[in-house]
Amino acid sequence: MTFELNVFVMKFIADRMLGKLAKELRMLGYDTIYYRGEDAHQMIQWARQEGRVILTRNTKLIPKRPEDRIIRVMEDNPFLQLKELIQKGHISLNVENLFSICLLCNVLIDEIPREEAEGRVPDFIFYHQKAFYRCPQCGRIYWQGSHQDHMKRKMDELFG
Repeated sequence: MTFELNVFVMKFIADRMLGKLAKELRMLGYDTIYYRGEDAHQMIQWARQEGRVILTRNTKLIPKRPEDRIIRVMEDNPFLQLKELIQKGHISLNVENLFSICLLCNVLIDEIPREEAEGRVPDFIFYHQKAFYRCPQCGRIYWQGSHQDHMKRKMDELFG
């Protein structure tokens, strides 16, 4: 089974001050690039080329063209940053997209036969989990674990 992202979902590029937020957005299924560079012009160019919305805490970053979409995030805490994006209507919850993107590579993960995970995950995990997923780019293996339960509780708190 391959996950399919909702085509109407916004794509983001988060600046170097928002790495944890980028990871949280990926957990929610949002295509989010984490830009570690310092060159704001290069980040804006990348956003234009890929139709991405820039997420930044930099109050000096101003749109140069009408197509530049920049969202200033005011909160420091990643949980509160997510809440801010929800309250302002920039993101919403689509349960079908949860946990569908590699947290490292920002690519869709694919379900793999259980046997392919054997020896690549701890034995306890292998014997207690039924489904496994792999990032086609980095090869990282994912499964439904306590981290997903924790994130689901967080989503319940954020989205009600």
